Amino acid sequence: MTCPASFSTLQQWLAWLEHAHPVHDIELGLGRIGQVAKVLLQGRPIAKQVITVAGTNGKGSTIAYLSSILQTAGITFGALTSPHFVRFNERISFNGNTVSDADLCASFARVNKARVEAASEPVELTYFEFNALLAFDLMQQRQPDVALLEIGLGGRLDAVNIIDPDIAIVTSIAVDHVDWLGSDIDVIGREKAGIFRAHQPAIFGQVDGTDAVGAYANEIGAKWYQNGDQFCQQGQIWRSIDGTQLTLPEVKLPAQNVAAVVQAIKLLPMPISPQAIQKGLREARLTGRYQQLTWRNKRIILDVAHNPHAAANLGQELDTETMPVHGVFAILSDKDYAAIVEIMAQHLQHWYIAPTTGPRGLTTADLSQALDQAGVSQNRYHVCHSVKHALEQAAANANDADSILVFGSFHTVGDALAYFESQQET
Repeated sequence: MTCPASFSTLQQWLAWLEHAHPVHDIELGLGRIGQVAKVLLQGRPIAKQVITVAGTNGKGSTIAYLSSILQTAGITFGALTSPHFVRFNERISFNGNTVSDADLCASFARVNKARVEAASEPVELTYFEFNALLAFDLMQQRQPDVALLEIGLGGRLDAVNIIDPDIAIVTSIAVDHVDWLGSDIDVIGREKAGIFRAHQPAIFGQVDGTDAVGAYANEIGAKWYQNGDQFCQQGQIWRSIDGTQLTLPEVKLPAQNVAAVVQAIKLLPMPISPQAIQKGLREARLTGRYQQLTWRNKRIILDVAHNPHAAANLGQELDTETMPVHGVFAILSDKDYAAIVEIMAQHLQHWYIAPTTGPRGLTTADLSQALDQAGVSQNRYHVCHSVKHALEQAAANANDADSILVFGSFHTVGDALAYFESQQET
């Protein structure tokens, strides 16, 4: 990963990064990023408080809730999330605004300089390691009150875990990313609990989740907060073990993460009023999580659900739909797509399946087989050559009162958003 001192545009930096280490390449471990971070950050903090969020599902909505509450309360924050939908800039934001091309270019140069200086030979970084270092560098430059860091994969060995959090949240544990994390739920739980730190708050948002998460927290001496024990949500009432109580609003994002979010906000050493919490929860929005928009007079629902746990949550949302739902579906091959199809078959009247590409791509032949095995008749699904084609087919067949659901991965939703955006520009 050698490189000139600087490129002049973000597109050039990204082209270099993607060529040197493609997006799909994953190499877990903290050794490489640790070397570079030591030179780049010089031991200085990236924010006054750091909240790290891991989990199988619910990370994005958790950060969206936290962001909305902090913004309402007038507290400055930076956020690292992944992946992006249309533009790389979406991965790093400050106070709800994505970082500019110019700021990213300057940060790319600083990170690249640090990786060259960190060892006798330039340190080889993965795409996500470079991404994480860009976020840490920009946060250190701006020094927000709170840094919100989303774990990309796992926990213990994820690049983000090089930063010690003041508060750590594990949202939920389910089987996913089996090629890297395995299929043992307790092993997965301990890996994700690897973001916990001794003497610091460790929050588990899942009620009746694996005991391995709490066991690890206790082993290292973290301050343990279990949803249903140290805090809970009953209806619209949130309560903590110390007797604190708060009435919560109806929310638009998935509700299962709200209790853990409120607990984290209560633990911040900053004055945040109940009114700010309520308003922030009520107004939180997040791309690709039951996001709704209108296109060609059709109601579009966008959801990144890409594992059985997320599909079950999506199915609960769809239970409220009274008109037919047409599903545009494309997913990566390392996901349990057969289980997802089986779950969603009872909620979708028509399917429009598209392939995904790259080393983790999945063909429509494989998806067709899964649909057949789930008992979906062939007159209910359409084989398409792209997400764009699937959207066109769904729009042509759906009535104006019907809905079109786009789901299966960030790539699928991103392709749809990019297509909608291109149509607005023409």
